[in-house]
Amino acid sequence: MKRVNILWLLLDSLFLIVFNLLFFILGDANNFNTSVWINYGFIHFAYLMLLLTPLFVRKSTSSAVIDYSRPLYVVTTSWFLTALLVGVTLILIAPETTTVTIILQIILAALFMGWLLTHLIANEHTADHVERQEAELQYVKESSAKLYSIMQQITDRAAAKKVERAYDLIHSSPSRTHAEVRSLEQQIINEIDRLGSIAGQNETAQITSIADKIYRLADERNRQLKINNK
Repeated sequence: MKRVNILWLLLDSLFLIVFNLLFFILGDANNFNTSVWINYGFIHFAYLMLLLTPLFVRKSTSSAVIDYSRPLYVVTTSWFLTALLVGVTLILIAPETTTVTIILQIILAALFMGWLLTHLIANEHTADHVERQEAELQYVKESSAKLYSIMQQITDRAAAKKVERAYDLIHSSPSRTHAEVRSLEQQIINEIDRLGSIAGQNETAQITSIADKIYRLADERNRQLKINNK
Protein backbone atom coordinates (compact mmCIF):
# COMPACT_ATOMS: atom_id res chain seq x y z
CA MET A 1 0.00 0.00 0.00
CA LYS A 2 1.31 3.43 -0.94
CA ARG A 3 2.29 5.82 1.81
CA VAL A 4 -0.33 8.37 0.74
CA ASN A 5 -3.05 5.69 0.90
CA ILE A 6 -1.99 4.80 4.43
CA LEU A 7 -2.14 8.47 5.44
CA TRP A 8 -5.62 8.84 3.96
CA LEU A 9 -6.75 5.68 5.77
CA LEU A 10 -5.46 7.08 9.07
CA LEU A 11 -7.20 10.39 8.41
CA ASP A 12 -10.49 8.67 7.59
CA SER A 13 -10.19 6.54 10.74
CA LEU A 14 -9.45 9.49 13.01
CA PHE A 15 -13.08 10.31 13.75
CA LEU A 16 -13.95 6.66 14.40
CA ILE A 17 -11.03 6.26 16.80
CA VAL A 18 -11.74 9.48 18.75
CA PHE A 19 -15.52 9.01 18.84
CA ASN A 20 -15.34 5.40 20.00
CA LEU A 21 -12.70 6.18 22.63
CA LEU A 22 -14.88 8.95 24.08
CA PHE A 23 -18.02 6.85 23.75
CA PHE A 24 -16.65 3.90 25.74
CA ILE A 25 -14.46 5.89 28.16
CA LEU A 26 -17.11 8.43 29.17
CA GLY A 27 -20.01 6.00 29.16
CA ASP A 28 -20.79 2.62 30.64
CA ALA A 29 -21.36 0.32 27.70
CA ASN A 30 -22.95 -2.31 29.96
CA ASN A 31 -25.71 0.10 30.95
CA PHE A 32 -26.44 1.65 27.55
CA ASN A 33 -30.05 1.15 26.50
CA THR A 34 -31.27 0.28 23.00
CA SER A 35 -31.84 3.90 21.93
CA VAL A 36 -28.17 4.72 22.64
CA TRP A 37 -26.97 1.87 20.42
CA ILE A 38 -29.40 2.89 17.66
CA ASN A 39 -27.95 6.41 17.61
CA TYR A 40 -24.44 4.96 17.76
CA GLY A 41 -25.24 2.91 14.65
CA PHE A 42 -26.79 5.80 12.70
CA ILE A 43 -23.80 8.04 13.42
CA HIS A 44 -21.46 5.40 12.04
CA PHE A 45 -23.74 4.81 9.04
CA ALA A 46 -23.75 8.54 8.17
CA TYR A 47 -19.96 8.65 8.46
CA LEU A 48 -19.68 5.58 6.22
CA MET A 49 -21.79 7.34 3.58
CA LEU A 50 -19.40 10.30 3.79
CA LEU A 51 -16.41 8.00 3.23
CA LEU A 52 -18.16 6.29 0.31
CA THR A 53 -18.96 9.57 -1.46
CA PRO A 54 -16.16 9.15 -4.09
CA LEU A 55 -17.87 5.96 -5.27
CA PHE A 56 -21.01 7.93 -6.12
CA VAL A 57 -19.22 10.48 -8.29
CA ARG A 58 -20.04 10.19 -11.99
CA LYS A 59 -17.00 9.17 -14.04
CA SER A 60 -17.10 11.20 -17.23
CA THR A 61 -15.03 10.94 -20.41
CA SER A 62 -15.87 14.55 -21.22
CA SER A 63 -13.07 17.09 -21.51
CA ALA A 64 -15.28 19.68 -19.81
CA VAL A 65 -14.18 20.49 -16.28
CA ILE A 66 -17.25 19.79 -14.16
CA ASP A 67 -16.98 19.02 -10.46
CA TYR A 68 -19.55 16.30 -9.89
CA SER A 69 -18.24 15.54 -6.39
CA ARG A 70 -18.80 18.92 -4.69
CA PRO A 71 -22.62 18.76 -4.38
CA LEU A 72 -22.40 15.14 -3.21
CA TYR A 73 -19.92 16.04 -0.47
CA VAL A 74 -22.22 18.87 0.63
CA VAL A 75 -25.02 16.33 1.11
CA THR A 76 -23.03 13.59 2.84
CA THR A 77 -21.13 16.03 5.06
CA SER A 78 -24.37 17.73 6.09
CA TRP A 79 -25.92 14.32 6.74
CA PHE A 80 -23.01 13.22 8.90
CA LEU A 81 -22.88 16.42 10.95
CA THR A 82 -26.66 16.37 11.48
CA ALA A 83 -26.63 12.68 12.43
CA LEU A 84 -23.74 13.33 14.81
CA LEU A 85 -25.45 16.30 16.50
CA VAL A 86 -28.81 14.55 16.81
CA GLY A 87 -27.21 11.23 17.76
CA VAL A 88 -24.99 12.65 20.50
CA THR A 89 -27.92 14.64 21.91
CA LEU A 90 -30.09 11.53 22.08
CA ILE A 91 -27.21 9.48 23.51
CA LEU A 92 -26.87 12.02 26.33
CA ILE A 93 -30.63 12.01 26.92
CA ALA A 94 -30.79 8.20 26.51
CA PRO A 95 -34.58 7.94 26.25
CA GLU A 96 -36.02 4.68 27.52
CA THR A 97 -38.30 4.26 24.53
CA THR A 98 -36.74 3.70 21.10
CA THR A 99 -39.71 5.03 19.13
CA VAL A 100 -38.60 8.68 19.01
CA THR A 101 -35.02 7.72 18.21
CA ILE A 102 -35.94 5.38 15.36
CA ILE A 103 -38.49 7.77 13.82
CA LEU A 104 -36.15 10.77 14.01
CA GLN A 105 -33.11 8.96 12.62
CA ILE A 106 -35.07 7.28 9.82
CA ILE A 107 -36.64 10.60 8.77
CA LEU A 108 -33.19 12.25 8.73
CA ALA A 109 -31.70 9.38 6.74
CA ALA A 110 -34.60 9.43 4.25
CA LEU A 111 -34.35 13.20 3.75
CA PHE A 112 -30.62 13.10 3.09
CA MET A 113 -30.86 9.99 0.91
CA GLY A 114 -33.51 11.76 -1.17
CA TRP A 115 -31.27 14.83 -1.44
CA LEU A 116 -28.31 12.65 -2.42
CA LEU A 117 -30.29 10.73 -5.05
CA THR A 118 -31.55 14.02 -6.51
CA HIS A 119 -27.97 15.19 -7.01
CA LEU A 120 -26.93 11.80 -8.45
CA ILE A 121 -29.74 11.98 -11.02
CA ALA A 122 -28.84 15.59 -11.86
CA ASN A 123 -25.18 14.61 -12.31
CA GLU A 124 -26.14 11.81 -14.69
CA HIS A 125 -28.25 14.15 -16.80
CA THR A 126 -25.53 16.81 -16.86
CA ALA A 127 -22.77 14.34 -17.77
CA ASP A 128 -24.87 12.73 -20.52
CA HIS A 129 -25.76 16.14 -21.95
CA VAL A 130 -22.14 17.34 -21.98
CA GLU A 131 -20.85 14.10 -23.53
CA ARG A 132 -23.58 14.22 -26.18
CA GLN A 133 -22.67 17.82 -27.02
CA GLU A 134 -19.00 16.90 -27.38
CA ALA A 135 -19.87 13.92 -29.58
CA GLU A 136 -22.01 16.18 -31.75
CA LEU A 137 -19.22 18.72 -32.15
CA GLN A 138 -16.57 16.05 -32.79
CA TYR A 139 -17.80 15.13 -36.27
CA VAL A 140 -17.90 18.68 -37.64
CA LYS A 141 -14.86 20.10 -35.84
CA GLU A 142 -12.48 17.16 -36.25
CA SER A 143 -13.53 16.28 -39.78
CA SER A 144 -13.24 19.91 -40.91
CA ALA A 145 -9.84 20.30 -39.26
CA LYS A 146 -8.51 17.12 -40.89
CA LEU A 147 -9.80 18.08 -44.33
CA TYR A 148 -8.31 21.56 -44.04
CA SER A 149 -4.94 20.04 -43.15
CA ILE A 150 -5.20 17.60 -46.07
CA MET A 151 -5.93 20.44 -48.51
CA GLN A 152 -2.60 22.05 -47.65
CA GLN A 153 -0.77 18.90 -48.75
CA ILE A 154 -2.36 18.61 -52.21
CA THR A 155 -0.58 20.40 -55.05
CA ASP A 156 -2.99 19.47 -57.85
CA ARG A 157 -5.51 22.32 -58.07
CA ALA A 158 -8.44 20.26 -59.36
CA ALA A 159 -8.00 17.60 -56.65
CA ALA A 160 -7.61 20.30 -53.99
CA LYS A 161 -10.89 21.87 -55.17
CA LYS A 162 -12.67 18.55 -54.71
CA VAL A 163 -11.37 18.29 -51.15
CA GLU A 164 -12.30 21.93 -50.52
CA ARG A 165 -15.87 21.21 -51.68
CA ALA A 166 -16.13 18.37 -49.14
CA TYR A 167 -14.58 20.60 -46.49
CA ASP A 168 -17.08 23.42 -47.12
CA LEU A 169 -20.03 21.00 -46.87
CA ILE A 170 -18.87 19.39 -43.62
CA HIS A 171 -17.75 22.68 -42.09
CA SER A 172 -21.23 24.14 -42.65
CA SER A 173 -23.08 20.98 -41.57
CA PRO A 174 -25.26 21.00 -38.44
CA SER A 175 -23.34 19.81 -35.39
CA ARG A 176 -26.37 18.21 -33.76
CA THR A 177 -26.32 14.53 -34.57
CA HIS A 178 -28.68 11.55 -34.39
CA ALA A 179 -28.26 7.82 -33.80
CA GLU A 180 -29.46 7.15 -37.35
CA VAL A 181 -26.51 8.99 -38.92
CA ARG A 182 -23.71 7.77 -36.64
CA SER A 183 -22.67 5.04 -39.08
CA LEU A 184 -22.46 7.58 -41.90
CA GLU A 185 -20.35 9.90 -39.75
CA GLN A 186 -17.98 7.05 -38.96
CA GLN A 187 -17.69 6.20 -42.65
CA ILE A 188 -16.87 9.83 -43.42
CA ILE A 189 -14.20 9.91 -40.70
CA ASN A 190 -12.71 6.67 -42.05
CA GLU A 191 -12.62 8.06 -45.61
CA ILE A 192 -10.98 11.27 -44.40
CA ASP A 193 -8.29 9.22 -42.67
CA ARG A 194 -7.81 7.24 -45.88
CA LEU A 195 -7.55 10.49 -47.83
CA GLY A 196 -4.99 11.81 -45.38
CA SER A 197 -2.79 8.75 -45.86
CA ILE A 198 -2.43 9.40 -49.61
CA ALA A 199 -2.65 13.22 -49.75
CA GLY A 200 1.10 13.72 -49.68
CA GLN A 201 1.58 11.28 -52.57
CA ASN A 202 -0.60 13.41 -54.88
CA GLU A 203 -2.48 10.42 -56.26
CA THR A 204 -4.86 12.76 -58.10
CA ALA A 205 -7.39 10.23 -59.35
CA GLN A 206 -7.66 8.47 -55.99
CA ILE A 207 -7.81 11.75 -54.07
CA THR A 208 -10.62 12.97 -56.32
CA SER A 209 -12.52 9.70 -55.95
CA ILE A 210 -12.29 9.70 -52.14
CA ALA A 211 -13.16 13.41 -51.92
CA ASP A 212 -16.27 12.81 -54.03
CA LYS A 213 -17.24 9.87 -51.80
CA ILE A 214 -16.79 12.01 -48.68
CA TYR A 215 -19.00 14.69 -50.22
CA ARG A 216 -21.73 12.16 -51.09
CA LEU A 217 -21.65 10.62 -47.61
CA ALA A 218 -21.69 14.03 -45.92
CA ASP A 219 -24.59 15.16 -48.10
CA GLU A 220 -26.50 11.95 -47.29
CA ARG A 221 -25.75 12.44 -43.58
CA ASN A 222 -27.21 15.95 -43.67
CA ARG A 223 -30.26 14.76 -45.63
CA GLN A 224 -31.02 11.96 -43.17
CA LEU A 225 -30.39 14.28 -40.25
CA LYS A 226 -32.94 16.73 -41.59
CA ILE A 227 -35.52 13.92 -41.90
CA ASN A 228 -34.88 12.53 -38.40
CA ASN A 229 -34.98 15.96 -36.73
CA LYS A 230 -38.36 16.89 -38.17
